[in-house]
Amino acid sequence: MEWKKKSAAILAALGIAGGGMLITATPAAAVGDCPAARLCIYDGTNFSGDRITSASTNACFTPWNTVVFGSIESYVSNSSVTAKVWKKNSGSGYTAVRTLPAGGFSSDIGTPVGGGQYDKVCLGNATP
Repeated sequence: MEWKKKSAAILAALGIAGGGMLITATPAAAVGDCPAARLCIYDGTNFSGDRITSASTNACFTPWNTVVFGSIESYVSNSSVTAKVWKKNSGSGYTAVRTLPAGGFSSDIGTPVGGGQYDKVCLGNATP
């Protein structure tokens, strides 16, 4: 009878551990449809709206040159490098306004960024 109690305790512990692994693994699988080794930016919250995907590791792009893109409202970075969003100053030059860390994601970044016609997203060590 004692072995039944021990077996039940072990199975319960394994069930809790297994459930914990499922809970941990589910969000990563559910984050957008961003391919491996890519940065994906979305102009809607919850990974919706228009999406731009970049495989670069050391270059900049202007979202408006790709599509009529709104502002970045959510992102997934499956990239190995950090990206920065740069806002065009009214005169000349740019100011970094947001960092999108390598391996990070956000379904709602809060204040949308990168929606200006000349704003840029730069990956790795690239700057505008």
